[in-house]
Amino acid sequence: MFKFNFFLLILFFSLNSYALKYSDVEVSAAGDFLYEHGINKDSSATDKLIMRGVELSIYAPVDDRFNGVLTAAAHDENGETVVELHELYMSSFSLIPRSNIRVGQYFLSVGRLGRSHQHDWVFTRAPKFYRSFFGDEGLIDSGAEYSYMLPTDNIYNLIVGVTSGYKYGHSHTEGSKPKVPTHYARFSRFFEFSSTSGLDIGLSYLGRTDSQENDLKLAGIDLTAKWRKGRMTEYLLQSELWYKNELDISNELKEQVGMYVFNEFGLSVQNSFGLRLDAFKDLSKRNALTNRISNNISYGTLVQHTFTSSEFLKVRSTIAHEFDREEGLTTSKDTRATVQMIFILGSHPAHDF
Repeated sequence: MFKFNFFLLILFFSLNSYALKYSDVEVSAAGDFLYEHGINKDSSATDKLIMRGVELSIYAPVDDRFNGVLTAAAHDENGETVVELHELYMSSFSLIPRSNIRVGQYFLSVGRLGRSHQHDWVFTRAPKFYRSFFGDEGLIDSGAEYSYMLPTDNIYNLIVGVTSGYKYGHSHTEGSKPKVPTHYARFSRFFEFSSTSGLDIGLSYLGRTDSQENDLKLAGIDLTAKWRKGRMTEYLLQSELWYKNELDISNELKEQVGMYVFNEFGLSVQNSFGLRLDAFKDLSKRNALTNRISNNISYGTLVQHTFTSSEFLKVRSTIAHEFDREEGLTTSKDTRATVQMIFILGSHPAHDF
């Protein structure tokens, strides 16, 4: 642990020294730690303070055509701190008009949560279906991505990408060569209500076939709407609906669907109140006795309060409840209280709408 902390300090101060020398360089560190406590006896909460993650980022122009991004992260995994590379890529807005190209390792631009880092999410923990489909943080892979803004009066944006597909989700192994690499696309439209308010709607698709010939397809729709007044977000609506189709080598088809709806109301510049509802259903799960499609569904709900001291510090308090139902019976439930603290040091990049 001492070696790890020493490494982070050396890296951060080195990057800051570099940034002071070259004014175009932006360096930041984001800390994300939380205390979670199980309220019911079946909860999987750890009942302790967790250093969930720290992320060090550096962004700078490489020359007059390209930019470079590097983010390194450290996570708590079963009590052990693991350091890993999150993103390392080059991008360019100037090679092709109305376009952005990036090559390297990055978070895949699908859905809403997938396009931002975990510490930037508007709630502490992703819904159960999202953790099942994409992992706890979203998808990271290496490849190339092309984004194009259509030359129309309305704001349309198309993103397509191909990545290696050697692994899927959070993994510390090399993985294996897929039959079909991971490929994805997102088409979105932005509706501008005013200079500070608007609505973004996107359609996403992702597919891959792994080395064992398991064929995966995901399709989703995401929606984000914000109404702002000065520095205050008066109302935020964020929602995603995803469908998962997986066909394994034995031609057994698995279908699942999940969604969440999150509403947040601004009480003041510093205080907001949020409510989220989730649902997750396995469309192909069968009853072990009758072999018929089982009547199953998972629900989730949370209420939260967020105190925003400044754009560099947030404290979020949450009470969340998840439970699974099958054939009319509750098979599991998890109720937990969480306090999350997020702070940012340095110059943090601007967020997407």
